[in-house]
Amino acid sequence: MKGNTSMTDTGAGSVGADGFEFELEPLDPRQAFGFRGVVGPYGSVEASTPAPGRRERPSQEVHLKGEGFPETVFSGGAHDRPSLDGGRLKVDGTVVDLDLVVKGVRKGRRWLEIGFRDRSYKYTGDLGSVARLTREGATVSFTQGRFVRGIGLARVGKTEGAVDAVDLAIAIVLETVDRSCMSTTGALFAIPFNFLFGRSASEGTFE
Repeated sequence: MKGNTSMTDTGAGSVGADGFEFELEPLDPRQAFGFRGVVGPYGSVEASTPAPGRRERPSQEVHLKGEGFPETVFSGGAHDRPSLDGGRLKVDGTVVDLDLVVKGVRKGRRWLEIGFRDRSYKYTGDLGSVARLTREGATVSFTQGRFVRGIGLARVGKTEGAVDAVDLAIAIVLETVDRSCMSTTGALFAIPFNFLFGRSASEGTFE
């Protein structure tokens, strides 16, 4: 894959209301954590973070690569791998606002609010569950896919509405990030502390 495409117009490359489905295969965990696949009209994409002990780049960074996608990096967090608990996201040179909302421990009572330029997103789904990124008129969702022998589980993606490359880039990168702070256990831990998002965490390496 070559360098990523700049998306100065966040509406560029949108697809029809019918949407499409695609599959992301897991990478070999001995080399890296993440996924790769072909995403409809946007072509090939890979989002990855190095496996522990590998030195190509910091293990707390997820990089997304694909000619049809904006440059997207997630960096930092409270764990050994990139995590929502304190990590930061940058898309096409813009740092994205991330705000975890915890209203309770029941399903549907915790979500991530995401702000990118003039867009507002809602993201739901902890590790292993259905993940869904939504904004007005567009949704990207992921569910568990087939087992790839010796590697792990694939993820099946689906788009609805006027989804574009920015929506897909954010949703795909979050598939590679530790989202345990959105789990029931994470919510139980968060409530007594009013969930100080990013507590004792690395905020990543970018400005």
